[in-house]
Amino acid sequence: MRKPFTACAAILLASLVAFAGPARSADDWPKGKKLTCIMPFAAGGSADTMARQLIKYWEPLLDTNIVITNRDGAATLLGTELFLKQPKDGSYMLIGTQLYVSAGVVLQGAKFSMDDFAIINFQQFDPSTITVLEDSKYKTFQDLIDDIKARPGQVKVGILSGGAPHLAAVVLKERLGLDYREVNYDSGNGYRTALLGKHVDFVMSNANGDRALKGKARVLAVADDQRNKIWPDAPTFNEAMGITDFPKLGSARFVAMHKEFRDKYPERFKKLVETYKQAFENPEYVKLREANGEDTVSSYRGPEESDRMNHELHNLLARYKDRIEATR
Repeated sequence: MRKPFTACAAILLASLVAFAGPARSADDWPKGKKLTCIMPFAAGGSADTMARQLIKYWEPLLDTNIVITNRDGAATLLGTELFLKQPKDGSYMLIGTQLYVSAGVVLQGAKFSMDDFAIINFQQFDPSTITVLEDSKYKTFQDLIDDIKARPGQVKVGILSGGAPHLAAVVLKERLGLDYREVNYDSGNGYRTALLGKHVDFVMSNANGDRALKGKARVLAVADDQRNKIWPDAPTFNEAMGITDFPKLGSARFVAMHKEFRDKYPERFKKLVETYKQAFENPEYVKLREANGEDTVSSYRGPEESDRMNHELHNLLARYKDRIEATR
């Protein structure tokens, strides 16, 4: 009596399996699945442009759609916290920038930590700079320092609060005992416009970000361990100060997933890393970065080195927390 029922059940089960198709494996992921990239900046900025160009070469390798959603506000804190609240199943990624992510914790009291992110790569490191107008009376780094010391509290610097250039300014002030007036702006475009309008005497900025000012401005020093190809005549901070331990600081833009996703689905995370690397090394993408100047600040570091870099920058910001807060 039970055999016909068993046979029917077996046929029904086989039919359902055939209808559903073969079981999905980790290798298939995320084929056919939308991947949402949360961008904590407005459209059109450096990080947004980097992401949109990268995605063009990454999507075909994943065989999925990567959709960018811009959620700017509160110095990237709004978008970062939104990302951390999303499902940890690999359907969301973040384009972040240090030190803004760390500033959310150190300076704004956010409750997440650097361990909440599984970084695929720190794709760009745009070193901090001291930049003046081409016709500025400051021809060298030392010219600027001498004038600041001669006129304490009078020389004005344009700055974006909480970022790497701000930290570079704080470290510089401490090292040399400087007293200058900080004027805070909401964006890099804001303080660059102020510089062009001669509303400030110099700006703490970024090497690649200042490329648009070529011919109108020049860089006096770069916070890197080697001279920058965009501004080859500008010494490093260490060269200019005659020291060897000024920290390497800059806007560091990264691609990250949730830590929980990496830990629960290591093979899927590995696939993302491998396909990202293939996209990054695509000859057409390399040519595009060379054409727009991003090759000078872009490199493949991988998850381990990127994670180390992330924590080092965070710890440096935490170390100078009190001094930064005093200037905000």
